[in-house]
Amino acid sequence: MAYEVAPEIAAKRLPVLVDLKWPEAEKDADPEAKPSLRTLRFRDRAPSSPAALAKAGVKFAFYSGGIAAPKDILKAAKKSIDAGLASDAALRAMTLSPAEIFGVADRLGSIENGKIANLIVTDGDLFEEKTKIKMVFVDGHRFEVHEPEKPKEPPKGDLTGKWKLSYTTPDGAEVSTADIVMAKDGSLSGSIESPHGAANILTGYLSADKFSFTINIVLEQGASDVTFSGIFDGSSMKGSIAVMGMSLDFTGLKPAGAGSSAVAILGGAQ
Repeated sequence: MAYEVAPEIAAKRLPVLVDLKWPEAEKDADPEAKPSLRTLRFRDRAPSSPAALAKAGVKFAFYSGGIAAPKDILKAAKKSIDAGLASDAALRAMTLSPAEIFGVADRLGSIENGKIANLIVTDGDLFEEKTKIKMVFVDGHRFEVHEPEKPKEPPKGDLTGKWKLSYTTPDGAEVSTADIVMAKDGSLSGSIESPHGAANILTGYLSADKFSFTINIVLEQGASDVTFSGIFDGSSMKGSIAVMGMSLDFTGLKPAGAGSSAVAILGGAQ
């Protein structure tokens, strides 16, 4: 609700972190329950908070909150632009402003000689839906841009939900937690939690009973793509993990009582 108190925040000279997960109605809410006018106004005005902060001269930065899919982060930022924030201010809230707030602007946040080269190159405005990312550089190293894979056949079932993935690496047995979200066309999104850290699903799909999804995690040898692929039978999944020239077998089961969720977490292997 910074739209109500932006001048007061400016007077205190406080930096602000803005959660891009804008308030919305709960998916499992009682359809008969009618939200109050105050609640409706709050949902409508929340994306205008960044514009109000910018107008008041408050330094602010965006963070993803509970959003897992990178594309949804950009869509959420676009809502603040539609609510009055200048696009260059939105870009700054994702780059230089957070670097300044956290005291690392001497190394990150802008394209300057001597700074770490974390860059993306697009063919248009970053926040426009049709814009494509052409190149990505992390610490000066170029990475492949993954075009989303599309399922060739209608999906048989739904992969949405929390999964326990088990596999054995050269270093021993590992378990990762997967919380996958599947769109109606079979496209997969989410993020990954493993012994090697967290990562988002870059691209993925379920076509008939066959699935594939890819993440990128940092292993001892550096950032590496990890692709899970296999067969889904409605209650379990099994297949292989392709990582750094190796192929590891894995199985996936839903823990007892695990339901669907809006995020995805999956693990890498070494």
